[in-house]
Parts: sequence; structure tokens; C-alpha cells
Amino acid sequence: MPRPTKSNVPKAALRWSVERAGIKFGLTSHTLRRSLAKSSATPDADGLFSTAQVVGAIFGAFDQEKLATQKQLTRKYEIANAIAAASVLDWAEVTKVLAAIADAMTSRIMASELSRAAKQDLLVELAGVPIRLEEVGHAQSRLPRRDGAHPEAVASED
Repeated sequence: MPRPTKSNVPKAALRWSVERAGIKFGLTSHTLRRSLAKSSATPDADGLFSTAQVVGAIFGAFDQEKLATQKQLTRKYEIANAIAAASVLDWAEVTKVLAAIADAMTSRIMASELSRAAKQDLLVELAGVPIRLEEVGHAQSRLPRRDGAHPEAVASED
């Protein structure tokens, strides 16, 4: 027997009264009527609703919610896999390591025989490293920036 498609479904498809659908789905007619109104379902000329309207009113957009949940789970697993593959860095740890390196370099620069201007230039360059790293992180991220701009939109402005 062929599966029903929109072209071969009989014109006289199953239609439900609110009372009968309520009984079959274990709801009071009042509850079902509210759900149908909330989902903006309109009855036909005989005051009957299609099975799709009744199911949609009772269960809502369950398939869309399920799809959204699956997308979120997929994203969660992608992030977890990227972390497991060590292709993601923990910025807090990177910052700690860079701070320790910067402190060591700063003390060595200040203790060196370089001129005051040379020391100042080196310290300014060293202070700019975290800013440059943050810019690289933002450029590589697919997430929106804190100011609300999307990285690709900002990159295209350059």
C-alpha cells in the first residue's frame, strides 16, 4: 500500500470536534479549546478541526523545539571535541602564562644597560601583546562581540 502524500490523501480527511478530540487525547473540551485558540487554529465550516491542528494545539511546535535542542547539543559536542583535540585555548590560562613572562621580561629590561628610551619602547611593545592576542581571538571567533557586532561584519569594514 503506498504511503499517503498530499496528492493522494482523500479529500474527506479525518476531522475532529473539540469534544471528541478532547476525549481521545485525554483533555477537557475547555482545555483543548484554549489550546486551539492559542495556536490560532480555525475550524472548518462544520466547526471541526484537522488532526494536524489538534496535535499542533496539544503538543505545540514540538518538532521545532526538538530540532533546536539537537542543534544546541551538536554545538555543545563540537566545542567539547575541539577542547579535547586541544584546538581551543583556555584564555584565562594563556593570560596567566603571558603575565608571568611579561613580568620576567619587564624586570630584565629594567635591569639592562639599555637607554631609557629603548627600555620604554620595549615595555610599550610588551604591553601591547595581550591586546593583539585579544584581537586575534575576536577575529577567529564565530561568536558576536560584546558590543553586539558580528565578527564578519566588523572584518568586512576593515
